[in-house]
Amino acid sequence: MRKTINREFKLTGIGLHKGLAASVEFKPQMENEGIRFFLKDSKIPIKAALENVNSTLRGTNLSNGVSSIYTVEHILSALFAFDIDDIDIILSDIEPPALDGSSINYCKEINKVGILLKEQEERRKFVLDKKIDFSYKDSFYEAQPFEDSVIECVYENNHPLIGSQFFSFRLNSENYLKEIAPARTFGFIHEIDYLRKNNLALGGSLENAVVLSEDSILNKEPLRFKDEFVRHKILDFIGDISLMGFRLENMKIKAIKPSHNANFNFAKFLREVA
Repeated sequence: MRKTINREFKLTGIGLHKGLAASVEFKPQMENEGIRFFLKDSKIPIKAALENVNSTLRGTNLSNGVSSIYTVEHILSALFAFDIDDIDIILSDIEPPALDGSSINYCKEINKVGILLKEQEERRKFVLDKKIDFSYKDSFYEAQPFEDSVIECVYENNHPLIGSQFFSFRLNSENYLKEIAPARTFGFIHEIDYLRKNNLALGGSLENAVVLSEDSILNKEPLRFKDEFVRHKILDFIGDISLMGFRLENMKIKAIKPSHNANFNFAKFLREVA
């Protein structure tokens, strides 16, 4: 059956890229309308769907043709991991709060309020019957039938704390909460000037991102995992792939050097195959 949350909850903070004070409120949705974002005081939804993606620059951004919202991938990732099909999300401004740069706080609140099973039509599932490959620029994806739902990822960077990282996990809410949700977004100190000149990372800080210098991290808090970087890439991938609108059943997906733009194009490819 389709799922929503038992009761509403709210979180507040600062938006990562726009740097604005932000709040996000999650409300149960008893209709069969999927994941819908609303800007405060607007009744026009921005649905979480591939056709509403209007930019993948340093995040996944959505538009309904009238209004745009930014950096929604962490929210979508948590909702997908917890099998939430229908929910309304009200933003006080154009970007949700970054919180600590991961999705752990969203997951904790979903656990706290609980999940409600809805006696409505069944969710849409995507099951592969053969192996498929997809490449986009420097990114490569492989999906094949499997006895469970598994996501694997390879992330490579010549930074001494990264190198080549690989992680594999079975996709369910328990594993996600433990292995993926705490992994924070990250960036490099040499990018900061460029990002801020382009009105990005205006709300970024050591409280909501891992920042790397040439040979170390600037944060007082150590890495939460030695391979935190590839785990966050998986977190983002799950949020982006959720826009396809299907649950993934009995398949293994491997993403090599994924990016938001490549994830978006892979999701489009999968939906065409479905």
